[in-house]
Amino acid sequence: MTLESIFGVKKPIIGMVHLADLYPPQGLDYVISRALADARSLHLGGKGVDALLVENLKEESNNSFVAEETVKRMSSVIDAIVTEVDAVIGVNVPPNDYRAAFRIAREQGLSFVQLDVYTDRAMTYFTQTKGVQFDVVVDPADVRKYREGTSAALFVNIHTKGDKQLTLEDSGRYEPLTESAKRAVDYGADGVVVTYATGSAPTLAAVNDVKRFAETSSHVFPVIVGSGMTPRLVPEFLRHADGAIVGKYFKAGGITDNPVDGRRVEEFMRTVRAQFR
Repeated sequence: MTLESIFGVKKPIIGMVHLADLYPPQGLDYVISRALADARSLHLGGKGVDALLVENLKEESNNSFVAEETVKRMSSVIDAIVTEVDAVIGVNVPPNDYRAAFRIAREQGLSFVQLDVYTDRAMTYFTQTKGVQFDVVVDPADVRKYREGTSAALFVNIHTKGDKQLTLEDSGRYEPLTESAKRAVDYGADGVVVTYATGSAPTLAAVNDVKRFAETSSHVFPVIVGSGMTPRLVPEFLRHADGAIVGKYFKAGGITDNPVDGRRVEEFMRTVRAQFR
């Protein structure tokens, strides 16, 4: 499985459709209308990003798995996007609900799933919600079980994303990113996401270390940048990474809670296409 076989391009840009509140007073139709508007602004009729990643941004579950009603609402929103927007689509269900993610992927025929935590030891660290802090523990065998019946690719964060989870120290030290990447791929991930925090990029050295390891691994795998990408950073990061997930930059004013600004999408994709297409 290669990124090109999933996304149709060698270095895909994946735009975030953030579902900030699945339970607003205006009802589910309001959530769907906002999500559709963002999806269309990201896709731009095929001239925008290469894929969409739908995420329940401000989930406040007190464990890794969300409520059944949340799963149903997310599936309804994604169903509307799949119907209206001809794009490659994936899903991420924070805090880290792989069961819901693969269920939705199966129901909606999605192309990929992202997980914020897979083989690392992590604890939730809510900066945008009032959720209860708890350890995130993932059993890769359980992930494999819930993945059955879907062809969706699995992309996982390594060392997690700093404003969503904190990686716990093991024996007083952090293990290298390359070890985290190796374990993730050994346990079935199709690619890894190197990230730092919303709006902040990882270091280029970190991306390069993981990419060099991926290229010399017995099982070559793609390395995706998961945060902080801007048109200015695209040339140096995509020269090494295999793709990027972009959320905050595409929002009006660069503010996460704002709607997607199609002009920012156009600017970003012009830079990508000028150098990497």
